[in-house]
Amino acid sequence: MIKKLFPFKLQLQIFQLDEYSSSKFMSWIIKHFFTRTIENKKNLVWTQKAKSIYYLSQLLTIVFVLLSIYFFKLAGFVASLIISTQSYIFILIAYYLLLPYEIYQKNHIKQKSETKILSLKKVKVIGITGSYGKTSVKEFLYQLLKTEFKVLKTPESYNTPYGIAKVIDLELDSSYDYFICEMGAYRIGEIKEICDMVHPVYGILTGINEQHIESFGSLENTTKGKFELIDALPENGFGVINIDNPHIKNNYAKYNKRLIPYGFSDDKYSIKNIITHSNGSEFTLILNGKKYKTHTKLIGIPNLQNILAAATMCYLLQIPPHAIVTAINTITPVPHRLEIKKTEHMTLIDDSYNSNVNGFTEAIALLNSFKGHKILVTPGIVDLGNKTLPIHNELGKLLNPIDFVILVGNSERTQGLKNGINDKNKIIEINSIKEMWNKISELPVTNPVVLIENDLPDNY
Repeated sequence: MIKKLFPFKLQLQIFQLDEYSSSKFMSWIIKHFFTRTIENKKNLVWTQKAKSIYYLSQLLTIVFVLLSIYFFKLAGFVASLIISTQSYIFILIAYYLLLPYEIYQKNHIKQKSETKILSLKKVKVIGITGSYGKTSVKEFLYQLLKTEFKVLKTPESYNTPYGIAKVIDLELDSSYDYFICEMGAYRIGEIKEICDMVHPVYGILTGINEQHIESFGSLENTTKGKFELIDALPENGFGVINIDNPHIKNNYAKYNKRLIPYGFSDDKYSIKNIITHSNGSEFTLILNGKKYKTHTKLIGIPNLQNILAAATMCYLLQIPPHAIVTAINTITPVPHRLEIKKTEHMTLIDDSYNSNVNGFTEAIALLNSFKGHKILVTPGIVDLGNKTLPIHNELGKLLNPIDFVILVGNSERTQGLKNGINDKNKIIEINSIKEMWNKISELPVTNPVVLIENDLPDNY
């Protein structure tokens, strides 16, 4: 009861999920003013920052109540008690009071990390960024590169200055040959900030699209922000860029850097002759114009494109082609990214992590390549700003060949998808993704192929 009256922890959890963006946090508060319980898909991470905001916000609340009683007696007590139930007010005040110290600490940590990186002469940093594919390329590159070198990577989705600095401080030492650093960003300047800290020698730009356009403000800003990695590369370094992506293809010539294109449309570093079967994919891998027959346990164009990015970088770092081909055969899928799970009653394609326009489109194409009944479960794609409705209208048109579409939640995203689907009878609407299994069990299908495309965190 106390937690529901004074939801400090819940609202701080949302604030953290919103990357401590005041505008996003207040937007959530306005839409969920009376919300006091969430699914807890991702628990509050008790970082030092979260602890400081949590305890300071409660202290501020107590001080506020006491001062109100002192100056306004009973009326002050009643009014302050009502106001103190609005925990978000005190959370935001605590955040801004702590902000100057946080900026100081952040600069200190960045300087400390930069000093350590520069002292490790043997270690070469490989930066990876893009609107999509960053984590998969990082994981694949790590699996290939470690066959010949000692390699450290940022874990999971650690792609902010604080997360990267923690890895540098606790794990990186002079025994490593390469440090693979995933770089995330929501605004212009954030990739540059990370590059100034880690000094990448090599870089991979995976692709650019409308993802996070709400945060960046425009696709032009997104493009400029992602290319900050390329701009940071030194003369003795190089970048590997996805030439299939139009926003990269149309902008890379502006940068006076050594850039090596890769992509299905490329001839020098490419993948051709793709054959997909139940055990994975067979294809021709092209490295520096030479062809190599290759197999992977993974399926789907996004996975193959990410493998190509990693293979291209490895080849340029002097790993022999036969070693690359052998290692590709052993690559394991990244959890929740086109991960295939087969049971007695269905085939599940788990693509529930952080969907984007390109990934959504390719996942639907993959689903349609399977035989039998096809089911899609999705809440749509977030952080598309004012492009949300038109993009989902177009994506909805791709869903017409699918037998059943299960839409999670009632939002502009799901409305857009509904607009694009001709047969409304195959649309099933649920409030939570937890409800999907009961709905699927009620459908007149046998051994279906089920694609879970995105699963939103609690702040959506």
